[in-house]
Parts: sequence; C-alpha cells; structure tokens
Amino acid sequence: MKHIKHGLWLCLLIALIACSRLQPIENIASEPLPAGSEQLELEQIEAAIIRAGAKRGWILQAEGSGKLLGTYSPRDHMAKVRVEFDRQQFSIHYADSDNLLHEGEKIHRNYNRWVNNLRHDIIAEVAALAATGD
Repeated sequence: MKHIKHGLWLCLLIALIACSRLQPIENIASEPLPAGSEQLELEQIEAAIIRAGAKRGWILQAEGSGKLLGTYSPRDHMAKVRVEFDRQQFSIHYADSDNLLHEGEKIHRNYNRWVNNLRHDIIAEVAALAATGD
C-alpha cells in the first residue's frame, strides 16, 4: 500500500511539472510597425521580416502578398506560424507544431518565447530599415 501511495504522488508531481510548462498560445494581432514603415514598399517590409527571422533560425517563406509561413526547428521541436503584414502593422498566429505539448489552446512555454523574440526582431529590423530608407 505504501508503494502505491508513493507511485500516486510521483504521478501527481510529474503531471504538475508537465502542466507548468504549458501556457495559453499567444498570438500577436495587429502589432504596429515602427514610424516610417508606411513609406516602405511591401517587398521591403517582407525582406526585413525574413531577415529578422533568419537571425534566430526562423525560415520564412512567402505565401502571397503580405503573407509568410515561418518555421522554427530547434533540436527535436518544430513550430510554424503565419505572419501577415502591411505597411502599418503585422500579426503572428500559431499554425502548427511538433514536440511542443500542444493541447487545444495551450502549448509549451518556449513557443511563446520564440514568437515574442520574433516579434521584437521584426520591429527592430523594420525600424532600422525605416531609419535608413533603404
């Protein structure tokens, strides 16, 4: 009986640890681009987003005007996002994943960190481009 109680406690502990790694999926909707981005061509913004993602290992591929599909595959994990943008704003939405404990509207906390880093990198890359006007 004592072994059964220890086994149940161990199962509960493992379940709690697994749940603490899950968070609600954070989609980024209508994030404003930096000042000056409205003066850029859509192709320039697309190139800036692709460069921003590449800095952290994202592979972003065009899916049409103002739309990209991004894939990030560190180690044995994979996350896919859809990036939509125009000359004033952009959005990043969950598309797919492997080995990230995806359950309904929850996912491993690393996913949100990766997407948030991508968000910051896009803003910085577009800001630099808008500042130089290249």
